[in-house]
Amino acid sequence: GSLVAKLLCGVGRPSSLLFLGPMVRGLFAAAAAASALYALHLPTLVEAAELPELVEDDECAGSDDESCASALVQLRASARAEAMGNSSVEDEDAGHRTCMNFKLTGRVQMVHYRNWVLGKAHAYHVTGWVGNGGDKSYDGSHAPCATCGCVLGHVEGSADRVNQFLREVCRGGPPGSHVASCQTYHTACHGCPTFYKEYRFCRTWSVEACKSGC
Repeated sequence: GSLVAKLLCGVGRPSSLLFLGPMVRGLFAAAAAASALYALHLPTLVEAAELPELVEDDECAGSDDESCASALVQLRASARAEAMGNSSVEDEDAGHRTCMNFKLTGRVQMVHYRNWVLGKAHAYHVTGWVGNGGDKSYDGSHAPCATCGCVLGHVEGSADRVNQFLREVCRGGPPGSHVASCQTYHTACHGCPTFYKEYRFCRTWSVEACKSGC
């Protein structure tokens, strides 16, 4: 007969138990290895599904400074840590939604400020957008210098989360940045489904003139 039939027929015999012992231990070892491998890749799967992509193309374009890429790597890690730490928070009642605009001046361009704001928005589970503004742009996305323009944005969510988000945004951003002034004020809600980074440079210092919605 087959090996399986022989094993079943002799399962009650002491000699069979001695034979099955190594096989059973081997199966348990294989199952444990598979479980450990799944656990090893699980954080990567969660990150790919839930975390925003912090795009670096426009921030470090044309720069030979290795610190630019290094700063973005650190920014990514910080955003991931905050997002994972707050991933269990559920959205609050839409009836308590608060919507505000914000404008920052200072050293807020070409220092990854928009990417940093994007990470904070994801961590606090708010929606809206953030972009660069000012009088003129040299590349369609940034002002001619780090302090020549402003950062404009709109945020929506529960009052607590919006206030916490704006408190951090106005307090200061990533390494190399400096906030000289921060203006925030209530505005109409647009029902923004996500929070995103606006790549198009807004030739204005006004949030409303930059974008009238999401």
